[in-house]
Amino acid sequence: MPHLILTLTNNLAQEAYVPAILTELAVALAEFETIDSRSIKAYAMSPSQWVMGEGAPEGFVHLEVALLSGRPLELRQAIAERLASIVQHHYQVPHDEGRASLTLELREMDRDTYQK
Repeated sequence: MPHLILTLTNNLAQEAYVPAILTELAVALAEFETIDSRSIKAYAMSPSQWVMGEGAPEGFVHLEVALLSGRPLELRQAIAERLASIVQHHYQVPHDEGRASLTLELREMDRDTYQK
């Protein structure tokens, strides 16, 4: 824990250098209090098949941030805003051209049941 899972449709895979984005996300997350950089796991997935709703962009970039429960809301919001800004920076062009939806979900993993 924490996990940074960057999911992007394969039509957007060449828009930015994913390993550098994962590194930038991990470094930014480690700058926040209560985050131990040694515990960060950042990885990317690219589905080969997906469907977007009618009128939606043709692809998406979604970052899931999974943290152990118990952090204050203000800290979680700050983490979400900082990491979203990184994703937006790297995928601004396809987003502005209407080719990509950019989203982030920060979720809490139950500290009492998380096993490592």
